[in-house]
Amino acid sequence: MESIFYPRSVAVVGVSPKPTNLGRNIMLNLVDFGFDGVVYAVGPNGGAIATRRIYKSVVDIPDHVDLAVILVPARFVPGVLEECGQKGVKTAIIETAGFREYSEEGRKIEDQVVEVAKKYGIRFVGPNCIGVINMENGFCVPFPRLTPFIRKGEVSIISQSGGVGLSIMNHMAVEGIGLNKFVSVGNMLNVDAEDLLEYLIGDEGTKIIFIYLESIRDGRRLMDIAKKSPKPILVFKSNIGQLGQNIAASHTASLSSDDRVVETAFQQCGITRIHDVTTLSDYMKTLRLPPLKNKRLAIISRSGGHAIVAADACELAGFQLAEFPEEFIKEIEKHFRASVIKLTNPLDLGDLFDLDVYHRIVTDTLAQENVDGVIFLHTSVAQTEHEHTKRLVGHLESLCKKYDKPVAVYVSANSAEINQLRSENDFPIFTQIVEMFRALKLDFEHTQKVLEEESKETVPVFVVDKERVKQLIDNAKNENRDLLLNEAMEVLESYGIPTTKGMTANSAKEAGEAAKKLGFPVAMKIISEQISHKSDVGGVQLNLRDVNVVEEAYDDMVARIKKAYPDADFGGVMVQPMAVGGREMILGGRQDDQFGAAVLVGLGGIFVEIFERASMRIAPISKSEAYAMIEELAGSQILMGARGQKRFDIEALVNATLHLSQLLVDFPEIQELDINPLRLFHEEEGCLALDARIIL
Repeated sequence: MESIFYPRSVAVVGVSPKPTNLGRNIMLNLVDFGFDGVVYAVGPNGGAIATRRIYKSVVDIPDHVDLAVILVPARFVPGVLEECGQKGVKTAIIETAGFREYSEEGRKIEDQVVEVAKKYGIRFVGPNCIGVINMENGFCVPFPRLTPFIRKGEVSIISQSGGVGLSIMNHMAVEGIGLNKFVSVGNMLNVDAEDLLEYLIGDEGTKIIFIYLESIRDGRRLMDIAKKSPKPILVFKSNIGQLGQNIAASHTASLSSDDRVVETAFQQCGITRIHDVTTLSDYMKTLRLPPLKNKRLAIISRSGGHAIVAADACELAGFQLAEFPEEFIKEIEKHFRASVIKLTNPLDLGDLFDLDVYHRIVTDTLAQENVDGVIFLHTSVAQTEHEHTKRLVGHLESLCKKYDKPVAVYVSANSAEINQLRSENDFPIFTQIVEMFRALKLDFEHTQKVLEEESKETVPVFVVDKERVKQLIDNAKNENRDLLLNEAMEVLESYGIPTTKGMTANSAKEAGEAAKKLGFPVAMKIISEQISHKSDVGGVQLNLRDVNVVEEAYDDMVARIKKAYPDADFGGVMVQPMAVGGREMILGGRQDDQFGAAVLVGLGGIFVEIFERASMRIAPISKSEAYAMIEELAGSQILMGARGQKRFDIEALVNATLHLSQLLVDFPEIQELDINPLRLFHEEEGCLALDARIIL
């Protein structure tokens, strides 16, 4: 990965002297951004550009080449890469489009490119991308003509769309946010977003990482890498619905993930998901500040009205206003001309007009042990104050570093004044109070995430009957079917999930005998591969209280099923003792194409649509994660024993969730699993799976 950003010698392939030539743009970008390495131009017709010779082939270059930037028609790319291999070039950026995102013929050419790269051990970015920028060494190879439009900074960008990446950088430039590295990944044939994320996490110049994704290639690896990152990772994930999918298929040949799983996975591994560019820039600003270690803030404002707005925003964001000692307030009062403003937190400095005094007040405030960060609200009264404001912002930046506490600066002024301040100070300046507090909350949450990761809880592993489950699954696969009800219940038992004990029956008489052995009342459920929603077709009978009723219910059930599903395989019934009391939950999971096993918990029963609002985690999960899933549920207070009600057995539900998590990880061939209902009883009374469906 290092050679992608820090090559010492570069060959730009696809250059001609024509003014419209895009390879020529790449050459000029390298010059204008001050690239500190050697550049060679390559084009089939030879010639010269800006006094540089254009070589007809990469192999004609007399010296060693670290990296090749390739921008030639798609059909020529395999040949150019072959020349690179012969020359000993080990890294390439293929900016050419027209591959799998364009046509079937393009896909075949793509396969050739992969083969050539494999043959010579070449790592490459792309194809179908706009290239790479490294502000540290001036390596700038996008094919659009660029001039140095953004300052060097701490934010690095990985973007699956070159156009989106450029627009984000333009926005950053306007907001005064500096760039460290940028890479457009395109079709990700060789180097993918996960590779680059892993590199940037270890990159010294990168402090904040932003990723724009349309598809996720390896969600599990993405999570594993992100979990270990001490650096904040912000992601904009598009292509979340049917309307976006059609565009994405032709743009970068990406496939849409289940967006709920994506959202869950990001939260679980510490990735912050972004949905708009304003929030993105606010987050980039706060994350450049020192870590906010606790929630006690001081608000210092030049305007009483702004102070009130900020106090409200502070509370809504979940922060607290630090209490100032009386001696501290008395010291501040000495700076005022008249005692016309009662000083508290927020500090209203409306009676003060000396901006240098503001600096001293912020210094004294940051020195307070019970102050974790400062919000400074500044209103620029007139253009005549510009130099004072500029100097004040510089002082606040120094104080941030000295005390290692964040100072979030809001400035109310016209756009020209704001832009000038941003161009003159390499320090975050906010123009929206409420959004500033939301962004500061992310600073706090990221600090907590890093601390939590250092003491991460291990995932429990239980002793289970894995061999029996494998046998049941293999039998079903050999018969090209999903698991039957009785088999699904046995799978749960084998993995330590309590089930209501049942007996199978293939006649009315057998059903009656089973009921007598189990004890009345009983429930009876149809066993059939083709019928998953049994209650919809009369395939579930409850509260059967004697043998005659059981036998009649059996005959009635068989008649109903044969009428509704004349071609369905009838595997008899399962007779179970009735479980009374408790609350119905739904516990389940499925395999996601990108992230693997996902576990769900919800308040359930026959209203299966509740499943859509269940809380979710990517397996395997820890005990604290299982508890958090339950706490997230709407109505979880009922389970916890709200308003004097008896508490339900949360520990049993957690335990069942953990065992299910292990089952789904151990057997990825289980595509979907529903335990509906799972009857949860009161504290220390456990839980029981009453019904289950397992789809392979």
